[in-house]
Amino acid sequence: MRISVALSGERLDSRLAGKFAGVGLVRGEYVFRRAGRYPGTESVRELLTPYLREVVDQAAGQPVWYRFTEVTTIEENVLAGVEEVVDDETFPLLGMRGIRRARRFPEHFRAEITGVAAADDGLGVLLPFVTDPEEVEWAVAEIRERAAGLRIGSMIETPSALLQLDRLIDAGVQHALIGVNDLSSLVDARLRARGVAPTGGVMSAITLARKVTERRGVELSVAGYLSAELIDACRTVGVDECVVHYHDLPRLFGAEWADLPELELLTEIKAKTQHDIAERLRTVTA
Repeated sequence: MRISVALSGERLDSRLAGKFAGVGLVRGEYVFRRAGRYPGTESVRELLTPYLREVVDQAAGQPVWYRFTEVTTIEENVLAGVEEVVDDETFPLLGMRGIRRARRFPEHFRAEITGVAAADDGLGVLLPFVTDPEEVEWAVAEIRERAAGLRIGSMIETPSALLQLDRLIDAGVQHALIGVNDLSSLVDARLRARGVAPTGGVMSAITLARKVTERRGVELSVAGYLSAELIDACRTVGVDECVVHYHDLPRLFGAEWADLPELELLTEIKAKTQHDIAERLRTVTA
């Protein structure tokens, strides 16, 4: 089983290229959240395309998979240039996220497609928070119209996507990546913890996905805030790849990686977003 790295706006340190199997996940939203800007033609050109070019260069021929922006409406609302502020969601976790939002506001999704292709038209792209095959069909058509060379994968982070994985593959998915952060919350009905454990629900989901992808000849990856125990369980099940977050490398693989630059960047970006949300709420309710 391969081990690759997930990036959340960090630069890919050159030491990683020889030790890990590429970049299994670039979480696009963190590139924009770091700058406090919403993805659009200008921000994609200034922020995303140069960042991805640098990642591809540092990856030195290893695979790189980019996930389109995936945030809740609360987080979107504080980004400069957002097309509409949405304040009426009762449960943001289950709200207008991922491809749902892209279908309602397609211009940001189209800008990201163009920006990714401008960085490297051989990159893989991942569809976020998918819930049904119709969403995949729409997204695949948008991508093929603008960047035919991009490989297309999908996040599997909802029970609906998991149970319809065969149909997602029929709709054009070439690579499946289980996002255990959201999937564990929705499958086990509990808030996720740092270091997702191989619970019965999580492992049943991964095993089901492995059976489908193996039968269909599609690679299966698992990403999220992984625990060492979950990585071992994925190896036993026959998962092709585990994708470990950059800032989790010292926790999972030891002091060798403790001096990596930007290890606290993810925490800093999250704190910035929370500050911006609090400031907005203070202003709105004042």
